[in-house]
This record gives sequence, structure tokens and C-alpha cells, in this order.
Amino acid sequence: MKDEYRMEQHYAVSASGLLVHIAKAHLSNEDFYCPHCKCRMLKKCGTIRSWHFAHDYRYQNENVCNCSYESYLHAYAKLRLKQWFDESPQIILHYQQKYVCKFQKNCKWIDNHSDVCCTFKDKSYNVKKCLTQCLVEENVKLGDNSFRADLLWSNPKNPQSNILIEIKVTHECTQKKKDSNLRIIEFDVHSEEDVDTIINNEIRESDTVRFYGFNPKLIFSEKSVLPKFELVKFVLYKNNSVFARSLCNCQNYQNRRSQAQLEVTVKYDSNIGIINNASSLYSEISIGRFYNWGLAIANNQHCQIRNCYMCSAHKYDYENECLYCNMKNIKIDNPKIASICETFHLNDEFCYKNLEEVKHYAQFNPIDIWKNSHKTIK
Repeated sequence: MKDEYRMEQHYAVSASGLLVHIAKAHLSNEDFYCPHCKCRMLKKCGTIRSWHFAHDYRYQNENVCNCSYESYLHAYAKLRLKQWFDESPQIILHYQQKYVCKFQKNCKWIDNHSDVCCTFKDKSYNVKKCLTQCLVEENVKLGDNSFRADLLWSNPKNPQSNILIEIKVTHECTQKKKDSNLRIIEFDVHSEEDVDTIINNEIRESDTVRFYGFNPKLIFSEKSVLPKFELVKFVLYKNNSVFARSLCNCQNYQNRRSQAQLEVTVKYDSNIGIINNASSLYSEISIGRFYNWGLAIANNQHCQIRNCYMCSAHKYDYENECLYCNMKNIKIDNPKIASICETFHLNDEFCYKNLEEVKHYAQFNPIDIWKNSHKTIK
């Protein structure tokens, strides 16, 4: 009985043009007509089958012969949705607002093929606040093309806000209409109950509700989009102090330290160290190696730096993880004492080796070098 009920016509149009359910129509002496073929309808209010309307074939014509349940459903849905629009104080439409990282345009940490750093948030608005009328089977012109909408929710004062409503019973929107950039909402309708579902709920995109041409303006934001990349900095301060594990991210790495001579920034992963995509180099680059890179870069950028690791007399004891001076035969607790050491001698091989590694790394990975002139060196 459920399937049978679904295939019955439970609505008809009164002489005044209103859709009326059979439950109310059976008490009326008015004539009722099919929403599609306009044939006069009979009220079937028996005790065996569910009450419904049926075509009065005494008024049969070609239109009546071609009137199927699908044809009725399409016409009924248009009228029911129009009445819904005309009578409802609000119709809430939900959409996805796209927030894009405000640093996206000039971001050096993603390549040209990477996905945009973005997030989507559910937004909603009452379409009745900006759309004032609902027209049935209205033609919409766009350039040299004309499109007919099942329903047009419109505002004559602001046609840019118009929405075309399409009802898919058997046929969906044409591809040309989908590609027109007109704002379209397409509803799947296979029964009268589907129309009830539409009018009793807020409008959201789903498997049975599709949006076309809804392209809300992008919002560029820092707070709404989480940073995609964790970064690590080498920082050389004006007092010759060095720090090579200053964590930051792709959104805040340009917050420079006022006392810094130089900052070198690369991608970082807490599990594997500095990110390196070049299989011919190292699969893992330690913070210690990054420290050496920073020293070599600082020397290359003519910064005022003297550090024991750069001295030809230094020796690192890997077993005890400590630094020694071969010249003075002492353990070094702070490598910046090289700035006052009278025996300091720059190890050119150290600088050359590390700069070559940096060049190789930079072929595959971004690297940001900033000097206290507040200019980024590429």
C-alpha cells in the first residue's frame, strides 16, 4: 500500500489556483484540476484505497493522455515550492564559506601544484531577506543565452542575488545551465513526500540537493586557517649568540627578532628533523647539521660571527657529546667564546662543505634567509 500511495495524486489545483490536499478537498464543492494537464479531477474518497484524485476522463484530451505521475509530480512540486516561498517568513539556506590563508599568494612553502591552504565553515542566511518573489517557468537571460527556470527566486532590484530552482524528477539540469555561473539549486523529487522534506527543512547541499554557481567571495584570513607547515629557525643574534631550534610556522616565521643579525628558516618535522626531498642527500637532517648550515650562511652573508664550530682547531667528541679546542686542549661550554679568542682561525673547508649542502638542499626545498637589513635574500 505504501508504494501505491506514493503513486497516487493527493493534490489538485482549485479554481483559484491553490494546491489543495484531498483531505481538505473532499469537503469542498469546488472543481479541482490536475497541476500538469489541467484536466478536471475526480475525488476518490473510498474506504479501500487511500483518498486521492483521479483524472476525469470524460474530459480526456491529448494532454490528459500524456499526463504521467512524473509529469504531475514535477508540476505539483513547482506549485508547492512556490506556495512555500510566498507564505514562509524565512527560508534558511546553508552554504560553505571558503577561508584561505592570507599569506597564500606569496607563500614560499608550498609549490605550484599544492592544494590551497584553506578551510570551509558552514554559513547560513535567510533568502527571504534578499529575494522577494517567486516566478514559475521564468526565462533568465545571460548574454546571448536564455535559460528557463522551473522556479525563479528573484529580487528585481538586485538580480545578481537571484536563485534558479530546478526540480529533477527524471531529467537533471543541462550541462550548459550548470556551466552558466547562474546560482542554481537542484532538488531531487521522486514522491510527494520528497517535497514535504524540502519545505520542512533548511536547505543544505546533499546527495539530493545540489548547488551550482554558488561561489561566495573568498575570505583571506589568518585566524580561520591553521598553519600547514611547522618551520625551524637558525638565529644569529647581535651579541654572537646562536640558536638553531627556534620553532615557528608558515604564518608567523616573518615575525623577526629585533636583536637578530640573521635568521635562516626551513621546514621541520618533529619526527624526522629538517624536511628534505632530495633522495641523493640525507633522508634526515639533524638540528646539529642545520646549526652548521646557519654558521656557514652567516659567514657567507658577511655577518659579524665567530663560533668555535667554524674554527679549524675545534673537535667534537660524539661519544660524550661535547666540544673541544685542540689548540688549547680544553672543553668548550659556549662556542661563542670564539668572538674573543686570539687563536680563532676560520675553517674555509667547513664553510664550503656546508654551503654546498645548502645549495643542494635549496634545489628541492624552500629556504628563507633574512638579514638585519629586513630584506629576504633568495
